[in-house]
Amino acid sequence: MFLYRFLTSLLYLLFWPFISLRFKGRERRERFGKIKNGFDKCVWIHAASMGEVNAVKTLITELLQKYAHTDFVLSTMTATGQDAARKISPKLKTIFLPLDFCIPMKRLFKKLNPELIILVETEFWPNMLFLAKKKKVPVVMVNARLSDQSYPNYRRTRFIWKSVWKAIVAVNAQSGKDAQRFENLKFNNVKNSHNLKFCVDLPQFSRKKLRQEIGYKESDKILVWGSSRPGEEKLLLKILHDLKSKIPNLKIIVVPRHLHRLPEVKTILAQQDYSLYSDLKKNSDILIIDEMGILNTFYALSDLAIVGGSFFNFGGHNPLEPAFYGIPTIIGNYHHSCRDSVDRLRENNGIIVSNKKKLADDIIDIFKNYESAKKMGRSAQKALSLNSDSLQINLNKLEKYLD
Repeated sequence: MFLYRFLTSLLYLLFWPFISLRFKGRERRERFGKIKNGFDKCVWIHAASMGEVNAVKTLITELLQKYAHTDFVLSTMTATGQDAARKISPKLKTIFLPLDFCIPMKRLFKKLNPELIILVETEFWPNMLFLAKKKKVPVVMVNARLSDQSYPNYRRTRFIWKSVWKAIVAVNAQSGKDAQRFENLKFNNVKNSHNLKFCVDLPQFSRKKLRQEIGYKESDKILVWGSSRPGEEKLLLKILHDLKSKIPNLKIIVVPRHLHRLPEVKTILAQQDYSLYSDLKKNSDILIIDEMGILNTFYALSDLAIVGGSFFNFGGHNPLEPAFYGIPTIIGNYHHSCRDSVDRLRENNGIIVSNKKKLADDIIDIFKNYESAKKMGRSAQKALSLNSDSLQINLNKLEKYLD
């Protein structure tokens, strides 16, 4: 690690003017470890990007409530991570993680004075860990994982990492497989704490009441396309005739991911019998939702959920929301931003991964064999319940360092 620290210090001195051109405004300051206000002490949480932030959102919310007089700071690597972090709570301070050079990291440590560092998933930054070890700041990993690609690399280079890994006092792994890998790398205090992403806490609804309010009948077959992205409404239009001819009483709800796309969506579906949620006409074949933040309501009343952003290269969206309600779910093959969740649901036969070519057949098969589809929904709920204790396990571990 001495060589790493020496080389990064040299690179910082040589290239900081050029690096500074890469960032602007607040992000530029924070990438160099400069934050406006310091702390007497705080708990520093680091999550790389939006996926990691969303995974620990429930944990952070609980910590903010339980330790109301403690300052919590959440750093991220990406702008999308920052956007997600800012939505958690006004009590939470959010910053960009500094570049892992000695000077910016020292500057940030001096400002934060952390009493505990919480790393989400696998965020090993040598200078951060070196300073944590030097200043005797305990580091706890939550929702920790080692992928099939990274694990062999860390095994080969363990002799380089082992000195700074000593800063890590506990590892809460997200699966038994991950726990075993951390133990093989000689980490201490490793526990399978299950996956925090599966600690989904959503409002409960009366399915029958929701349907009545919108004017649906119990005999209607309701398909919700959640968080649709460009290209997906055209895909729906392309298969619509086939679906309607083979699925009696089919009703479709389209929930665009972004409201600024409403004119585009309305144009695509202009020749169809549709209505807007804000101007609801009973019994239209297609309902377009023109309000944000209510997708879960429609998942709860549906018979089938299509998770959007996944049939074209947008990375997919959260499949755990329909799983929470036990709804049979289809997601497309472009789901890299939620791959862990999809993989866990697939392991439990709780989701179908489809693509543009076979989507119509998959939808028709689900409605033809709906009893089997309902089993899939129940399997998805079971996958969530198997991980439901993760939040409490992680809280119990962190209490040791916070109380």
